[in-house]
Amino acid sequence: MWYAVQTITGKEEKAMDEIEKVVESHVCERCFLLKREAVWRIQGACRIHTENLFPGYLFVQTQYPEKFYSQLKTVPQYTRFLGKEDGGFYPVSKEEEIFLKRLLNKDRENIVRLSTVKVDKDGTIIDCDGPLRYYLGYVVKKRIRLRYVMIRVHLFGREREILLGIRLDRDQNLG
Repeated sequence: MWYAVQTITGKEEKAMDEIEKVVESHVCERCFLLKREAVWRIQGACRIHTENLFPGYLFVQTQYPEKFYSQLKTVPQYTRFLGKEDGGFYPVSKEEEIFLKRLLNKDRENIVRLSTVKVDKDGTIIDCDGPLRYYLGYVVKKRIRLRYVMIRVHLFGREREILLGIRLDRDQNLG
């Protein structure tokens, strides 16, 4: 099962390193960040970089959430295992895990890659591939020139807006 761990925004990688040092490997099968490709326009040129998809969160895969929680307490970096007040823990639901895996498309580096889009003369997306193809109906904002769209989905117990990077189909150029 996947579980979310909350940490200080900007300190996710440091917290992940500490968890990997302190928590036994059989207890924490995998500790990872979800990242996304994004496009920056610098002096008129598009540059692709990666950034955290969920700032302030990292994910662990474990079959032993109670053991993980007790070992997580020894991590000096501030971390909070998302759970219930009665002592249980919230795993990432099966639907949420499917959503995240669709975004990742089996990427071994846990990076949501850019989606290639084709737009009409009005800026409406008429075709796309990549992660966006599953969630085109969830788009609430699009900035084609800035190379991103925002989708709204129910995730981790509430509505969330997620930015997905896009690139234009090779036949198109909007600046």
